[in-house]
Amino acid sequence: MNMRDSEYVMGILMDRGFRKAKSADEADVIIFNSCSVRKHAEDKLFSNIGDLWKLKKRKPGLVIGLMGCTAQSYKDAALERAPLLDFVCGTGNESDLPAIIGDILKDRCRMVAADKVNEKKHEIFPAYRDETFKTFVSIGEGCNNFCSYCIVPYVRGKERSRDAKDIIREIDDLGSRGFKEVMLLGQNVNSYGRGEGTDFVKLLCEINKLKGIERIRFMTSHPKDASIKLFEAMRDLDKVCEHLHLPLQSGSDRILKLMNRKYTVKDYLKLAESYRKILPQGAITTDIIVGFPSETEKDLKETVKVMKAAGFDSAYTFKYSPRPPARSCKLKDNVSEALKDKRLKTIMDIQCRIAEDINARLIGQPAGILVDGCGSKDPRKLTGRTRTNKVVVFDGRPDLVGKFVDVKILSATPYALKGKIV
Repeated sequence: MNMRDSEYVMGILMDRGFRKAKSADEADVIIFNSCSVRKHAEDKLFSNIGDLWKLKKRKPGLVIGLMGCTAQSYKDAALERAPLLDFVCGTGNESDLPAIIGDILKDRCRMVAADKVNEKKHEIFPAYRDETFKTFVSIGEGCNNFCSYCIVPYVRGKERSRDAKDIIREIDDLGSRGFKEVMLLGQNVNSYGRGEGTDFVKLLCEINKLKGIERIRFMTSHPKDASIKLFEAMRDLDKVCEHLHLPLQSGSDRILKLMNRKYTVKDYLKLAESYRKILPQGAITTDIIVGFPSETEKDLKETVKVMKAAGFDSAYTFKYSPRPPARSCKLKDNVSEALKDKRLKTIMDIQCRIAEDINARLIGQPAGILVDGCGSKDPRKLTGRTRTNKVVVFDGRPDLVGKFVDVKILSATPYALKGKIV
């Protein structure tokens, strides 16, 4: 979602006459788009801002700004923590950025704009996209779930769904411009349109009818709202890819209750089993947090048990960190950093073995690939993704980027497949 927000801001600035600088040294304006989900990202952000002091000294007219979740969380306090900042722009104020930057260039004043977090964004989008063949489309923002560890509802606001007709119009335009793949984005796509006479499956059905678009992806799905109906739509709609990202977070019912996740391990595994039955060739990926307050070795073993039972194709794994004002901050963060590191390594090693076994089964199999890039060191090495979102590396011409090719899988690692064009 941050990538889409950055793309949107780039577009509205370019529509006002700005152009992309080749480097920070050549820029007149530098904007940091921030994430607050993990403390590490936040600390790295402020460190990176501080690294610009030499450039700012050499170019005193340089405008430096902060947008995104950390901006919404800190507001005025961001100016105190990062004295180099000229402005702070919250998660609902992105469309104001041209005016904010214009005012600063004119009057050299410092500004904070973070008063529109719960407002729907304008439905007039700039044409600019980072890619020419695949892109992101937000179908909603905000979240009402209030998982106890998560800051998103506080910095992205209450759940808001875009009108289906606006989403369809945007994607139809993208298809007419040559885009082949869209990734639908939402904090919880399963709850799209709740109470508004539509739902996510109906939206998928309408998008599937559009010309030009050949692949539809989406994330993220919350287990408490995922359904058999969704899995059947993924099976029956030819453009919807067979990849489900379904965050587990923990395999311990006790920890899940503390996390306010609103499902049990039994619920989750029943969902995963249903998905596998309906889409036997589909992929399922997840998120896992270790070191949540009061987590024990027993809790960790229960998480490992679920990982093995669900058979995740891949997992994003994290160490818990308190994120004020999320409710888990009231719990004592009593798992040491050393123990968090150890537990993180444990589940990463286990997931590596699970993924290696799953990927090895694909050797000798054909796969349709949308080529998305060339190797940084060897342009003859191409990369692309299967419908199940697995990365494949293979030899080919650079002019194949953005096109579909068929490959045969020759070898596999836990992280990628190697193939040959057939």
